[in-house]
This record gives sequence, structure tokens and C-alpha cells, in this order.
Amino acid sequence: MCGALCAVFIKGTFMDIRKTIAIAAASCAAFTSAFAETNEDYIKTFGMFVYQNGGLKELQLNPAEFNLFIEGIKDAYEGKPMPKNVAEYGQKMMEYLKSRADAYVAEQIKKSQAQNDAFWKTLDTDKEVVKTSTGLAYKITKKGDGATPKENSDVVINYTGKLIDGTVFDSTDKHGKSAEFNLANVIPGFREGLQKIAKGGKATLYIPAKLGYGEQSTPNIPPNSTLIFDVELVDVK
Repeated sequence: MCGALCAVFIKGTFMDIRKTIAIAAASCAAFTSAFAETNEDYIKTFGMFVYQNGGLKELQLNPAEFNLFIEGIKDAYEGKPMPKNVAEYGQKMMEYLKSRADAYVAEQIKKSQAQNDAFWKTLDTDKEVVKTSTGLAYKITKKGDGATPKENSDVVINYTGKLIDGTVFDSTDKHGKSAEFNLANVIPGFREGLQKIAKGGKATLYIPAKLGYGEQSTPNIPPNSTLIFDVELVDVK
């Protein structure tokens, strides 16, 4: 399983190509039979992952700038040498690109903060919702009658992950099977929330950004996002 739960391991704006390949492979594993039928599909899909996970999305290139980027790739593909003075302006280039990426993230954070504030204010009026000292909120929708997981327990769950606007960013339905993992390997809010559910139980977890991915963005989750998970705890191992 990848998507939201494994994205906690994805850090940095510009990623090593081997890491990008590994992420693409993990994310595609559950969907390969659905859309990757030819070698051409593999290459095109990998290009999409490079764009989404390699920091290019954060640069918000306009069409002319994107064409320049593609031109640079073509030059490298054709074996053309790098500019002789690249060592002189390399640091300035990285600073410029970082500033653009940072500006995009800052804009997304500002946009989401107002939405977060309104959402949590409304959630505070729901008497069935319990809020913990860390900022996590949860609602038990079905009480379980089995074991409750610990911080390093292996669990089997069914889940649907949503943003506060209702957009589904990941689910076990999409993967076609339940998810199995160790709680030590997931985001803090998810780890804490699952420890509130007994085996056989269901709950909705409301995870603030600080217990999720913070200001980090993933392909399906904007920076500073509140996450909502509808979870069924199938088993505790």
C-alpha cells in the first residue's frame, strides 16, 4: 500500500531518480493491470510521477518555461554538454528554483489555513467528537470488542482518506484489498487514532496537518492539509 500512508517517507523537493522509480513502482503496484499495458504506458506514467514527485509541480512552470525544461532534457538525451559556466551559476539556479517552490507552498498553506480554521471550528460543535491533547479528533462510529493496538502493533484495516472538501485521496477500495502495516511506520495522527479503536470497530479520524504531513505536499494532498480517515480495524496482530 502506498498513497497517503507511505507518503510520510517521501521528503525533499528534488528527488533522486532511484527514489522516484521506487515510489512510482510502489504507487503503481495496485493499479498496474488497470492502466499499464505496454512499455509506452510505463514510460509515460513514469514521466507523470517524475513531474508530480520530483518537485516540478511546485515550480508552477508556465508553458514557455516548461518547453525550456523539455529542451534541456532533450539536450541531455542527445549528449550535448552542460554549459561551461554551470558551476558558476549552479548555486544561484538552485536558489531561484527553491524560491519558486517555496512561494508555491506558502500560497497553498495560506489557502488551506482558512479552510482548516473553519472546519475545526465547526467540528468543535459535534458532541460525538473527542479531541485529544495532541490535537487529534476522532469519532467512534462502531465499538469493537477485540484487542486495541499499541504503538508498534501490526494491524489490518479498511480505510478511506479524504480532504476536508470531500476529495478522496486514497482508500483500500482503490487498492482492492485491506491494508496491513505496523503502526510505527505511519503518520503520528493515524498511529494515535488507531489506538483508540478496538478490533472490529470503526471510527472517523480527524488529523490536523501537524500530525499528518505538515507543510509537505504529496501528489494528492496539498501542504497544510487536515486529513479525514474513515477506518475499520479488521485485525490486530
